[in-house]
Amino acid sequence: MSEFVYSIFKFTAYLIIGIGLCYAGKRIRARFPQWKTADAGILSGGNLALALSSGGYYLAILLSLGGPISWASDSLWLGLLEAVVFGALAVLLLNASHLIAEKTYMSSWNLARGLKNGSVECGLVEAAHYVALGLMILGASWGDAGGPGIMLYFWLLGQVFLALALAGYLRIFRLDIQGELGRGNFPAALSIAGGIIAFGNLVRTAISGPFLGFARSTLESTGYFGFGFAALLGARWLADAWLFPKATFNDEIYKHAPPNKAAGIIDALVFIGVSILLGWVIG
Repeated sequence: MSEFVYSIFKFTAYLIIGIGLCYAGKRIRARFPQWKTADAGILSGGNLALALSSGGYYLAILLSLGGPISWASDSLWLGLLEAVVFGALAVLLLNASHLIAEKTYMSSWNLARGLKNGSVECGLVEAAHYVALGLMILGASWGDAGGPGIMLYFWLLGQVFLALALAGYLRIFRLDIQGELGRGNFPAALSIAGGIIAFGNLVRTAISGPFLGFARSTLESTGYFGFGFAALLGARWLADAWLFPKATFNDEIYKHAPPNKAAGIIDALVFIGVSILLGWVIG
């Protein structure tokens, strides 16, 4: 019975930390011009795009907290302190990651404009990107052999991996995110969001684990990432061949009139599912 009470107390403490970090993240994000009046659009129920983006942001914060919780000290109070310190760092890194992405590989996606105009498609893609960043930060903070410096290093490595994965994915499948979101292609937004989350989970798997030294850990992470990226693309090709033998996901989602919502849903969920399976195998 005492263990049950202890578990409830421990969960409550981490829950308070998690919600507190979400509030801190909200205050930080409110400093950016596009988010100063976001609450008004969300509370009025008039802008679902902002709600999706905010929900993805808070989910990313809670996901990133999983790292320090997983290897927290046996001492409850020390473990809570570690969660606060690493959680606060994770919130800062999440916002930094998004700013970096907006200036680099996301610069042509025009998500900020779409959110302002209430584009659910843009909200879905941005929410997925936040989730991918949260998974990446979770991977960077996983393991009990590191510290803030190690976390920063693998966060940066994960940022590079995620950028390479998304750039490669868009180029190989010849996807025009800006064009598809601009014309309100919801199945395309679903498909792209699933791909983004899948690659975020791949990056989490590639960079997670105990720290074995910069050279060895970087080499292993790069190898896992390269293999996982090829495996995800190969899985999508197999899904095309076996699940849609008379068509392709790309044809149904990007060329069919109107775009096939069922294909978008299946593509997104299969992509995420394969990334989870991949994580179980190589994680």
